[in-house]
Amino acid sequence: MLSRLAAALYPLLFAAFPLLSLFEHNQSEIEFAVLWVPLVVTVAATVTVYGLLWLVFRQDAKAAALTALVVLAFFHYGPFASAIGLADRWFFPLWAVAFVLLAAALVWITRDLTNLTWVLGAAALVLVAQPLAGIAIYHADHRAISTTDPRLWRTDLSPPAKRGPDIYLLVPDDYARPDVLRRFFRYEDTRFLHDLEQRGFVVSPKSRSPYSDSEMNIAAAVNMDYLGSLPRILGAKSQDVRPVSKLEEDNRAARLLRSIGYRYVHLDTDEVTFDGGNPHISRFAPPDSFANLWLEKSVLRLIGGPFGFEDEARNGRFRESVRKVFAQLEAVPRQPGPKFVFFHTLLPHDPYVFGPHGEAVTFPSHSDADLGSRLGMRYYLKQLRYLNGKLLEAVDAILARSSKPPVIVIQSDEGFQADEQTFGEAAMQQIRVKGLIALYLPGAKKPVVPRPPNTVNTLRFVLNRYLGTRYAMLRSASYPELDFPYQFEEMRVR
Repeated sequence: MLSRLAAALYPLLFAAFPLLSLFEHNQSEIEFAVLWVPLVVTVAATVTVYGLLWLVFRQDAKAAALTALVVLAFFHYGPFASAIGLADRWFFPLWAVAFVLLAAALVWITRDLTNLTWVLGAAALVLVAQPLAGIAIYHADHRAISTTDPRLWRTDLSPPAKRGPDIYLLVPDDYARPDVLRRFFRYEDTRFLHDLEQRGFVVSPKSRSPYSDSEMNIAAAVNMDYLGSLPRILGAKSQDVRPVSKLEEDNRAARLLRSIGYRYVHLDTDEVTFDGGNPHISRFAPPDSFANLWLEKSVLRLIGGPFGFEDEARNGRFRESVRKVFAQLEAVPRQPGPKFVFFHTLLPHDPYVFGPHGEAVTFPSHSDADLGSRLGMRYYLKQLRYLNGKLLEAVDAILARSSKPPVIVIQSDEGFQADEQTFGEAAMQQIRVKGLIALYLPGAKKPVVPRPPNTVNTLRFVLNRYLGTRYAMLRSASYPELDFPYQFEEMRVR
């Protein structure tokens, strides 16, 4: 009985190991919610293979050994290929031949395989014990934080006194400020800015962000405060950034507006602003999603198409998610209000997959450093030009379909993620905290921008103007990215 149980279980452990190991290595950034669906799929697929092989051979040990071999060949291909260092076109034939020979040997062998079951079962237990222990210890030592935790915010924010117009906060990722584009990119963004101004927008010439990290900047913006309490709560050297994602998804602005009857609409073309996966898109759409990172290490990394995980297959899914969620944004005005709409798109940030007219492009390098280099800048500008068109289309749809003029904020989380080797550390830090802020303020005879023009103040400014609040504008400060996420040392912005 025990040997039958071991035969049924150890292939499941081998199949689960890549998932558990990947989760352990990224658990400071992701929640358990992203693990369960891939784990269930893995278990179901492994049980199915085992069941089919058992029906063929009617031997528990043989069916288990063959299932384990299938699991190894499918899920563990990438790590072996990387360890050996051969390109796929050379390594895969060797991998396939080894699989066929081992499978044939297991099929034709007539000896009892019970001892093999115990050996492989013990190996599987040892293999998964380390990531399981690491996950358990980490989560026991790192408790979750709620937006309502009184330790987080220096001052309370009282609910708005009245309802006002719909509020749209549109956050393009890494959209550089006009003067940065002019100076470092030799690019004039005047056509887009003119088009915004023609529609009634006012653009801040000196906008900046509090941090050099997307998630922290967005969390600060939608919570209308700095995150200076996190080092004290979590520890200055903590690497656990999950609380920041929690503060993005469950934020003070949404809570305050809900309290007076606003609906909260949260959309994202990626997963940046969701702490447990984006419900509006495929788990395989974001290029760096947990599900993608998992299966791009499998044999599926060799194929394209809807079920493949080679570069163009992943890029194609990401393009589709961008178009899909922009379409969802354009449909939001027809929903009942009042509503607070928080929309984030990873564009113009990498991966660089769009040309200026929406055509597919492929970035000609796999180096992360190249993304922020002169080469990356050229592809960034192509994607920025495409994004400009999508933002204008969204603005036009929102204005045309809204029953009453809404507030629209187009606010970058931060500026371009420049490479230090290309620009130097000082210039890189300056570029990083200088992003776009543009506001559509209905009813304003002389629209003005928040002062000081820091993204942490924008929603305070909007709520004060339209909803009767009297929130103080916060002092403007910026903190560069240092060795630890919560190592906040104020920089001088020039």
